Amino acid sequence: MGLPPFTFGHGSLEIFTVTQLAVIILALVLMALSFTAYRNMRNRKILFAIIIFGLFAVQHVINYVDAQVVDIMPDDVRFALFSSITLAILLLFFVTIVRK
Repeated sequence: MGLPPFTFGHGSLEIFTVTQLAVIILALVLMALSFTAYRNMRNRKILFAIIIFGLFAVQHVINYVDAQVVDIMPDDVRFALFSSITLAILLLFFVTIVRK
């Protein structure tokens, strides 16, 4: 179990833990709300939101597990994976906005 690379002093690990868990919970709640909205309205753009929130939750679950529970992958692989997931999220946002 390794510490996050931004450990600045006492208390930063707790802040990291709380914020990671908050982001994961919020992403899952927003994904569930988007799924409910999709079932009610059948708007295809909402499917993109469901995927985006799901990717966001997966990204932060991997980050939390790797930093707090067990070191599951080297940092360079994790950074490359996160950059790829972030790029996918941004592209999905773009496609959602410009698609008619």
